[in-house]
Amino acid sequence: MDLRVIPIGMKIAKRAGGLICLTCRGHYVARVLPSLTIVLLLAMSSIPTTLESTSIRATEASSQEANIVTWNVGDLWQYDIELDAVVLVEDSPDLAGSSLDIITGDATMEVASVTTYNISGQWVPAYRLEIDADGRGDGRFPEPNTGIFASGELIVDYHETRWVRASDLAVIHRVQSIDLDFDAFGIWMTGIADFDHTHEYAPPLETHDFPMRVNETWNTASTRTQVWSGSGGPVALPTEPEIAEETILYNITEVGESPAAYAGCEESYHTWWNNTNGDLLEDHWWCPSVGNDVYWWTDDIALEGVDAKFWLTSFTPASPSDVTVQIEPQTAALNQMLNITITGPDGEDGTLWHHENMYNFTLVDGVATLQIPANNRMDDTPTSIDWGTHGILACLDTEGIAMICGAATLTLEGSAIGGLLRQDALSRAPLVLDVGHETALRLGLSFRF
Repeated sequence: MDLRVIPIGMKIAKRAGGLICLTCRGHYVARVLPSLTIVLLLAMSSIPTTLESTSIRATEASSQEANIVTWNVGDLWQYDIELDAVVLVEDSPDLAGSSLDIITGDATMEVASVTTYNISGQWVPAYRLEIDADGRGDGRFPEPNTGIFASGELIVDYHETRWVRASDLAVIHRVQSIDLDFDAFGIWMTGIADFDHTHEYAPPLETHDFPMRVNETWNTASTRTQVWSGSGGPVALPTEPEIAEETILYNITEVGESPAAYAGCEESYHTWWNNTNGDLLEDHWWCPSVGNDVYWWTDDIALEGVDAKFWLTSFTPASPSDVTVQIEPQTAALNQMLNITITGPDGEDGTLWHHENMYNFTLVDGVATLQIPANNRMDDTPTSIDWGTHGILACLDTEGIAMICGAATLTLEGSAIGGLLRQDALSRAPLVLDVGHETALRLGLSFRF
């Protein structure tokens, strides 16, 4: 049945092919067509000027915000961890009758290098993080040769190398190495799983959107390429690479104290990650004072559904960067010229990055000033109040693996969006008029005058 909205008082009769209006007059259609034209104009004007699809986020104004941070080689975060790997024994026919308790342990995350990384042919500053975790949990497993069950400990050895874009902390590339062994209290040792899992994101996964504000929402659409090698033990690993586009929805729900209750992190930013079905994928609390997550939970750290929780126990910063970046204005119109002031060690040479655009500078009396264009590049997470937010980096020692950087965030203001959309609407006006004319002709066939 064809369901349509019918104005009150309109008499309707059936005929082959649809409904006819017995009481409509030309003045009714005259009211409808201008409204349709307005709707069409609004719809056309809201079409992005780029042909590429973008992800949209919404932001509510807030006095609280967390800005971009810079990391240095040697920055070290330590966590208590908890893994729920019960799925390993519940879903494996080979381990029927086995049992496994919660696995506990600790983890470290360290900045191993700050250097340039090739993203789609462009070299930009990036951090290499090395993450190591060890955990143990009581369990009961069968001996592989006799099938006799024995109690003991499941030993988890986890390592991850993660590349993160320095301008926005977007995740570029991850390689996980997981080794699971069962120790029957020294009677025998059995290997459960030992494999590598590689993730490549294109574009990089912008899991933070600086400046972060409460009630902010955004989403990322990224193509993830996954490759496995080794033995998954109870879980059969795919033999071929898997490539799929994934959309993740982010929401900063509150600012407050996280479950980690770490001193100095009483005002952390709580972010939920959801898939398009509404399922919660990860739960993060970002703490500005430590420049990282003070707590996070994920529903799948490895092997199809092994949950993991991390609580920060200590943060040991390396020698802080003495490079600073100031942007004037920090909120700019599209294509506006920006005045950049860089401070740092006197006499040092360095490079300023705005996206892949590079500008060399020398610190004279500890200061360098540059004038660069803001450009009009939309980011992957524009809002109703901004066209894009982009981190601008000034780095020293750019030929090595321990660059020292300062950063600031440039916001391209939302008022520029209206101007572009208005221009776009004007350029599309002839098309809209043609569509309106064709719509009027089609409607005329459906109404009796």
